[in-house]
Amino acid sequence: MKFLLTLLFVMASLNAQAKSVQIMSYNVENLFDAKHDDGKIDWSFLPKDTPGKKEACAKENSKYRRAECYEANWTEEKVEMKLSQITDVILKEKKELPDFLGLVEVENSEVIGRLAKKLGYENFEMTNSPDNRGVDVALMFKLNADIKKISRAEHVVPVDYPTRNILEVEFSVGGYPLTIFVNHWPSLANPDSWRVKAAEVLANRVKEILAKNPKMNIIAIGDFNTIDSNSPHPFKTVLEKDNLFFDTVEQFKADKNISDVQKAKLPLGSYYYPKKNEWNYLDHIFYTGALHDGKDLELDVASFEVYLPTFALKELKRKAGSEDEKDHKILMIPNRFNTEAKSRYEMGFSDHFSVRVKLNYPDAAPVVESKKDAKKKAALKKKK
Repeated sequence: MKFLLTLLFVMASLNAQAKSVQIMSYNVENLFDAKHDDGKIDWSFLPKDTPGKKEACAKENSKYRRAECYEANWTEEKVEMKLSQITDVILKEKKELPDFLGLVEVENSEVIGRLAKKLGYENFEMTNSPDNRGVDVALMFKLNADIKKISRAEHVVPVDYPTRNILEVEFSVGGYPLTIFVNHWPSLANPDSWRVKAAEVLANRVKEILAKNPKMNIIAIGDFNTIDSNSPHPFKTVLEKDNLFFDTVEQFKADKNISDVQKAKLPLGSYYYPKKNEWNYLDHIFYTGALHDGKDLELDVASFEVYLPTFALKELKRKAGSEDEKDHKILMIPNRFNTEAKSRYEMGFSDHFSVRVKLNYPDAAPVVESKKDAKKKAALKKKK
């Protein structure tokens, strides 16, 4: 009898963790349409014969950027090729869409709508940022019996030069609350203090949410444009201060339950900088403590993956430091996007790898009561 009860308990426990959702974050590197957006400096992603392009390119201060702008011939045909390349990275090997897909370096809802249709998503949210180039972030997601969208918002990062807003979308997943933030912080060409400011905007909003609902599960994904040498460091001084956030890649490396073999498969970064022969983790998945407390919705650290499909890799040969010039070290790096390509084979994909993780949750979840139902219930109590 005791054995049977134990068996039933184990089976019930396994069943209670029977469901999961996947979150993916991907900097797709310059997904632009081929139309000019008023007030935006998007001339390098327009056809050569676009009215006003030559005059706009002439105003570019950088000699390199000016030449690039003049020569660029971004056409509808190339937009379609770019959309197909992104679709391949997401679906060619994995076959199944992530439940939540955060996208970085995307221009507008028109081109995101086209990508969503190509991928098979019916729902997405995106920012409308003040960024001068027109760059934004987006979140595509599934809606079903378990995934409900509750609300959305976006937050301006107040720095000296217009940058990308931070997107916030709240969901109910299996009856449990989940808020996802999509980020694209100011580039490394800008002062470190600007990324600290972005971190403060995110952290302050998270603290505000947790003050109202300490049980809220929170994920922050995207391209944080942050490297170890940044000082002050936005992760150490803001996001991870007082354990507000935990970094999935660091938790993965530190987890003693994850084998060394699995850890060895992790690349040195999500982005490779050729000029300095340097790998960096610019792309992150941060999570709050509620997602790792052994209750309801849980982040599965062991499922973390820096996804590098073989077809999206490029072979790079570098001298290995030997006196013999024939001695080279071969690196497999992201096959970055080439705007001048005339075919998909030449176009490449992105200069970033994507990152993925799973969230697990019990099969039987609590019923989330809507505000409308709560008011009805309160009204009935008053009548009684």
